[in-house]
Amino acid sequence: MKNLAVYLILCVCIAQTSCKKDKKLSVDAQVLTDISFGEDPKQKMDVHLPESRNEQTPVVVMLHGGGFVAGDKTAFSARAQQLAAKGFVVLNVNYRLVSIDGVFSNPIVHKPSPVKISDQLNDIAAAVNLAASKSGEWRMSNDKWSIAGHSAGATLALLYAYGDKNTGGRVKVAANWAGATNFAFQDESEVEQLDPRIAEIIYRAVGAEPVQANIPAYMAVSPMWLAIQGRGLATINIRPEFNNVGDLPDGSKVEYQKFTQVLNDKGVTNKWVEVAGADHGFSKAGNWDLVMNETAAFFNSN
Repeated sequence: MKNLAVYLILCVCIAQTSCKKDKKLSVDAQVLTDISFGEDPKQKMDVHLPESRNEQTPVVVMLHGGGFVAGDKTAFSARAQQLAAKGFVVLNVNYRLVSIDGVFSNPIVHKPSPVKISDQLNDIAAAVNLAASKSGEWRMSNDKWSIAGHSAGATLALLYAYGDKNTGGRVKVAANWAGATNFAFQDESEVEQLDPRIAEIIYRAVGAEPVQANIPAYMAVSPMWLAIQGRGLATINIRPEFNNVGDLPDGSKVEYQKFTQVLNDKGVTNKWVEVAGADHGFSKAGNWDLVMNETAAFFNSN
């Protein structure tokens, strides 16, 4: 009888301990807004934390588009919620923007921007580093990370994932949603054919005059050229069928074909998804659902 009493007491203790552990693991969903990772007003992110997360919950860094000069994380709040509902912690990140002061003047004012693509990559790194330091507090994985972006945000996502800022290889998978893969040119005459306003914005974003001697600077901000150097990692490229931005011609299909070939040649796991009938913003009903489903499946499998 004494042994039975001891056994029952032990069972009660174990049950109570298990309940406490279950209660600890059963965490609620949260959205932490405007978490600062720098002194600039743009250096903020929203953190979407799914329910029942733990130290194995994967993390997605999400970057808005806007041609490097515009946009805000709030445009992607719904997308962040979609991925969080699929079981990811989502960092919806703002970054400083390239200046367009004088770009639309007549004549155009030619001058450098205080913020360049390199600074935007520094912002992403700062956001990632802060979030990584909070992995225990926020209950999420410290190393199962991916990154995704739309348009210019997609280019930044690829540049970060493939580049030196991805310290320790924390980010292991990338999603490119309608982003540009190549800014390099072979001859200055190619630049002269661009709308002067576009040429000015690209010059400001890169931080180097678009002349023959500076081609390496344009290659350095081109995911294509980083991939050629063998620096790519698992990537899903999702391209809308009609990827026009404003009046600019759409040459992205050929670029995506070249990019895919480079990744294949380098033995990098990748997938190319073409969204039929979609425009650059994936604005038609159901487009973003498809993008989110494809992205989540690729992230989970890689």
